[in-house]
Amino acid sequence: RIILIRPTGKTARKRSSKDRNEAASRRLRLSRVGLFQSIMSSLLRNLAALLSASLLALISTAASALPAAPSTPRILESGRPFMIYGTAWKRSDTSRLVADAIRSGFRFVDTACQPRHYFEAGVGEGWVRAAQELGLSRRDVHLQTKYTAYRGQDPKNIPYDPEASLEDQVRQSLARSLENLKTTYIDSLVLHSPMETHEETMRVWRTFESFVEEGTVRSLGISNCYDLDEFAALYDDAQVKPTWLQNRFYSNSNFDVKLRAYCAERGVHYQSFWTLTANRAALASSEVGEFARSKGLTPQTLMYAFVMRLGHSPLSGTTDGGHMEEDAELMRRVQRGERIFQDDNEVRRMADLLSVPLDDVPPETWRDAPDL
Repeated sequence: RIILIRPTGKTARKRSSKDRNEAASRRLRLSRVGLFQSIMSSLLRNLAALLSASLLALISTAASALPAAPSTPRILESGRPFMIYGTAWKRSDTSRLVADAIRSGFRFVDTACQPRHYFEAGVGEGWVRAAQELGLSRRDVHLQTKYTAYRGQDPKNIPYDPEASLEDQVRQSLARSLENLKTTYIDSLVLHSPMETHEETMRVWRTFESFVEEGTVRSLGISNCYDLDEFAALYDDAQVKPTWLQNRFYSNSNFDVKLRAYCAERGVHYQSFWTLTANRAALASSEVGEFARSKGLTPQTLMYAFVMRLGHSPLSGTTDGGHMEEDAELMRRVQRGERIFQDDNEVRRMADLLSVPLDDVPPETWRDAPDL
């Protein structure tokens, strides 16, 4: 038999008081936990802010420790050659490499609205990130891009409507470039190569000229044009004359001797690409290596110095951080007016080692240049 015993009033009061104490203890514990969480949350927020400020200060200090690079307007006004960072075939690494190049001291960047070989949007991301870190303005970075005809595009990834008129294709390409590069204007717009006919080339060029009139493009150029008559025809028919000619610097074209002479006489700035790749055998020779060491350079930077001594601006597409720093330091030396080649004999010696003809080039473009 089970006997149920009802608690007396005194016992009930004791239990009720005990329950209230336990509830109060629980509330106190919860209150302490909440207070602890609140304090820890505040500490973490303050710590995050402190770390963020420290990181920004560290970036600022590192940026200020980098050798100062002349601004783009000053470089152009000086008339001295410069180096250009080339971005072909960089793909997903484009943004990082462009930012690294600008941090190193490059101020001129070359790309193209041609997804087949360039990631133009990555160039936009890279220059903006580096500019923000270094406190650079848009005018401090020279952005050069290209219109590429349909035949040079990946049929599966064309940045304009291939069914549109040629003029509209060019307009759509420029609009895409402005979006990709995060800018309202292009410093240099280049025709990637001559069109199939001179008439088509001039249709593209007239559209280019309209961009200059509108102010969305500052200067014009053409690339992969190795025929003097073809380039001369463009120059003669253009209302806005080409500022730039960008070509491979290699023996197959006799190093563009006649074209470079034509450009020098008319103030057209020659840009060289494939400068190292096309001359690997000569640069690997012991004679070039010895000559480079005497100048405190590598064979590669000596080659760039030679091209700049001729009055041209070479493209460097290096992905190596050390080589990037070497290229940028050479550019700073040239911009400071340092004489890499002490006299005409040294220029001729380098030309002979590379088999680059000098006799057909106007001597005033390289002979005894006091600031190069």
